[in-house]
Amino acid sequence: MFKSKPTLMICCLVAIFPFILYIYLYPSMPDIVPIHYTGSIADRFVMKSSFEVVLLSGIGVLGCIIMKLLQVLLRKVFLRSYIENLAVVSRIWNAATMFVTLVLAAISIYALMSMV
Repeated sequence: MFKSKPTLMICCLVAIFPFILYIYLYPSMPDIVPIHYTGSIADRFVMKSSFEVVLLSGIGVLGCIIMKLLQVLLRKVFLRSYIENLAVVSRIWNAATMFVTLVLAAISIYALMSMV
């Protein structure tokens, strides 16, 4: 679990930022945007209001949710060793959750910026 609320708030803000960017960029996006590339050539296009584009902007949120679910699962599996090293494990897990969320949000931001 998150020991400090600022850590959780930072993860949430980082994960939600691509959604805000999508809403901001939506008017300037072309009607049809590339969603998949083979090398440097786009080979799949969708409408800018497609569910896939919204899902692309939400992979940071999905990463944060998956990390939290993994934390709960690992806590149940390794309960005794987790309790013995609670402070260390908590700090490491918070850093890993922030890292995964940040990387996935950065991928979303990069993909959205390349659509404009």
